[in-house]
Amino acid sequence: MSLRAWFAISSAAVMLAAPPALARQGTIRGTVIDGGDDTPLPGANLYPQGNGRTPGDAEREVIRSTLFNREERNRFEDSLPRTKIGFSARYDLGSLSLNTRATWYGPVEYKPANTDHDETFDGRAIIDLDVGRDLLPGVRLAVGANNLLNTFPEEHEKQANIGSRGFVYSRRVTQFGVNGGFYYGRLSFDL
Repeated sequence: MSLRAWFAISSAAVMLAAPPALARQGTIRGTVIDGGDDTPLPGANLYPQGNGRTPGDAEREVIRSTLFNREERNRFEDSLPRTKIGFSARYDLGSLSLNTRATWYGPVEYKPANTDHDETFDGRAIIDLDVGRDLLPGVRLAVGANNLLNTFPEEHEKQANIGSRGFVYSRRVTQFGVNGGFYYGRLSFDL
């Protein structure tokens, strides 16, 4: 069995074509996307012009820390995963369809002002599933789940990062939401 792949030159997407045995029974389409990113806080010219003086490293760090302390820089540089990989596949067979998505979110780092409270949260995967069937022409029933396995982000381990209200998930850095799974049934009509 061979699996052909087409690589989009303008992005990191991979379109997959079905092996011949599956193609005879239905249609399968898939996409793989790698959304890796490395976004450092951009530099800015914060120094007066025309005085002929170049600030030293210590002075630059004072100015940088005044505008963006360690925690604020963390929001720009480390609060979102640098790697996000998604895969989706849809299989259609007559009036029946199966659609699945899996997304892996890479690790994130929380760096508050106090370096003793730094934490790293491991990567996690979210799986979505949707199964649908045409009941009549123009009438479709589907059941599905977003975050099928009810996955949550890692909880803070250090009490100082949790705060007085006891919210255990980071409010500063996150890979995905903290709502857990969402399960649904859908009846749709074409008018």
